[in-house]
Amino acid sequence: MIRSHLLKTLLLALPLALIIQPIPVEAQDQWQEVETETHSVERHENAFTRAGDKFYLVGGRGIRPTDIYDPQTETWTQGAPTPIEISHFQAVSHQGLIYVLGGMTGNWPSETPLTHIYIYDPLIDKWTLGPEIPPRRQRGGAGVVVYDDKIYLVCGVVNGHASGWVPWLDEFDPATGRWRELPDAPHARDHFQAAVAGDKLVATGGRLSGYGEGGFGTTFGETDIYDFITGTWETLPSPEGDIPTERAGTAVTAMGDEVVIIGGESGEQIPAHDEVEALNPETGIWRTLPPLQQGRHGTQVIHYGSDLYIQAGSGDRGGGPELNLMERLHIPDADPVEGDPITAGTLKINTEQHDFGQLRPYATAAKTFELSNEGGNQAILITYMILTGSDTFELDFPYPVPYILGPDQTVQFEVTWTPESSDPEQATLLIKRFDRGDQQPLELSLTGNGE
Repeated sequence: MIRSHLLKTLLLALPLALIIQPIPVEAQDQWQEVETETHSVERHENAFTRAGDKFYLVGGRGIRPTDIYDPQTETWTQGAPTPIEISHFQAVSHQGLIYVLGGMTGNWPSETPLTHIYIYDPLIDKWTLGPEIPPRRQRGGAGVVVYDDKIYLVCGVVNGHASGWVPWLDEFDPATGRWRELPDAPHARDHFQAAVAGDKLVATGGRLSGYGEGGFGTTFGETDIYDFITGTWETLPSPEGDIPTERAGTAVTAMGDEVVIIGGESGEQIPAHDEVEALNPETGIWRTLPPLQQGRHGTQVIHYGSDLYIQAGSGDRGGGPELNLMERLHIPDADPVEGDPITAGTLKINTEQHDFGQLRPYATAAKTFELSNEGGNQAILITYMILTGSDTFELDFPYPVPYILGPDQTVQFEVTWTPESSDPEQATLLIKRFDRGDQQPLELSLTGNGE
């Protein structure tokens, strides 16, 4: 897994010079500072992601507020802090919610992995504890991507900056709350980010934190690609498929048919890297893009419109200086990525009252109901479903709660009734969505009058 980096550098210097295809800097724009009247909080080991038509700067060392950027007005506003310290993670947005998983909490060097997914609702500016990550698959410093309405967690490290590097690939389905273990990647790595171009997940860069008591110097170059169609991994041929500049702590995003890797840190230099390199996973060809004005690591990059945006991070390897400078690179030939404002849906049930009719004692009747998220483009997080009243009614919801109901989606569940006498009985099913406590639970009245 670990190679002699000095020998590798000497052997690969000439081939890399021929393989990388630089674009003349005069043929495209350079990174530019984005000047704003308001500013975000300085931070590093944070996330930076888009939900709808706004950008969200999340987490980092210490407990930091969620800073919200509006690219239309070029202004920052401040939102709710994360419930706990969350660092070394790649946040993703899906159906109007922001998901945080595969990160760390606690102090260097033995941070612990997050045990649950944390979910942020931009419309109400509130965080909540989501589904549990299976204990045997918990790790931090991992790559996280969304593909075909599912969230994927790849590689990472179990013991903070000390040990426990893993090649795991997991699938989380928000529509069912279920986890699935997929084939391991060819290489374990941490302190990296992943992206999907087409049907390919790209894992490149990163390091093995703490290997042989190493810190920054355990980076390596191999590029692993997972094909969602075939369900298989491949490693690009070395050296031409290796990341041109070995580094960890990179910011990564998809841009059309390419994956762009930005910044990072390594044992080669104290200042954070400013290199920007792009890989086409179909051809295996790398190209260079203009370097950052300010090298940085420990943050994310957003592709929006025809621009790349990067914000925050650390200016040197390690923990500082923390930045709040945003840069933007215009890519004239990039396919534009747009985002509609997030709008909330309405939680509805197909009936508000149901009579199970007459039933003899200890017989059982079952009824199926439909719960739907109507209108809007945001998923609804259901925090609890409980039955009150007679305990002869029983709820059978097929998925774990909290449950995420996607926009314009419907889920079916069953209620059974087993009366113990012929006396009339009733119960109420309460279904609560995640909010600020200003909405009453959805109610379903259930009755049965015996024989």
